[in-house]
Amino acid sequence: MSTSHWTIYDIAREAGVSAKTVSRVLNGKGGVGSDTRARILGIMERVGFHPHIGARTLRGKQNACVGVILPAPMNVVPISQNFFVWLFVELYRIFGRNGEYISFDMNPYALGPHANYARGVFEHLYKACVVSGPLALDDHVIARVHDSGVPYMALGRLDSLPECSCATVDYEEGAYLSTRFLIERGHKRIAMLKAFEGYQPGLERQRGYLRALNEAGLPFDENLVRSVTFGAHNIASMVHRLLADPCVTALIECSATEDASNLREGMRRAGRTIGKDVEVVAWTYSENAPVLNDACAHVWLPIIEAASEGLEGLAAWTQGTRKGPVHVVYRPLLFTQWSDCELPKPKRLFDLID
Repeated sequence: MSTSHWTIYDIAREAGVSAKTVSRVLNGKGGVGSDTRARILGIMERVGFHPHIGARTLRGKQNACVGVILPAPMNVVPISQNFFVWLFVELYRIFGRNGEYISFDMNPYALGPHANYARGVFEHLYKACVVSGPLALDDHVIARVHDSGVPYMALGRLDSLPECSCATVDYEEGAYLSTRFLIERGHKRIAMLKAFEGYQPGLERQRGYLRALNEAGLPFDENLVRSVTFGAHNIASMVHRLLADPCVTALIECSATEDASNLREGMRRAGRTIGKDVEVVAWTYSENAPVLNDACAHVWLPIIEAASEGLEGLAAWTQGTRKGPVHVVYRPLLFTQWSDCELPKPKRLFDLID
């Protein structure tokens, strides 16, 4: 038998116990010896068994729900409260007001270092799911979600799974546009402050940067690319390090922090002045809302707009009015004119929660 279709009865037979004993282990109840419990849990881990929560909901005459899952821990990719409010409203607009249940699995990582972020899919809880956040380069879970047959939509894509159902922005194109723009302005030593090391969006940023350098015949210097976390002190420190090199005359700020104050603090430490001895291209997730007023250009990444279209596609897939997977990839837009008001903190897409 394929281990992907094991039931509680198969586990019981393999362990040489009753289904009731397996049920007690699943529900964390006593009355089971430590050796027997360890044997049952070992079998479950070996065959990748998950309880069929969907069957429980059927017995309770409830429908399965639309799930929202996080492929990265919040302390690594701190999606802001503002984004979650937007997502909640969109989910209500598209799913909730039509009577669907919505479930947020906010912290599967609290269960241990090897917790599965898509447990709701494999436990048959979700009729559809939204994978909210970037995908790690070594992510193998999303392929299992894809193969499960459950309609899903990820707010990110992955090179190793080109058929992934996704709604995202072409970050490689954003980095390419940023670098080419600065090259055309005469810069040859261009630094990059980037986010998402080890994740697909980080790889795409560096790939676009390299493509523009190669086209211009400029060498790549790994010291000119710094990965950052979302902490304020880290941003200022990395800007300082990059601009400590007097030959660096331009900076691409694609850290996803949209943090003007700490950008300026890093430049102050390096003794640099924007527009005088260094030019900056800054990235923003809000249309016509600059991160840095004195930047020479901004790149708008319409991830909210892409996600909204993706959710609509997911709803149609779930309802059977279209086939999956969903595939929405928006192009970024470079602009050089904007309003006078800098981007306020609540507009950030990623933000640490105090």
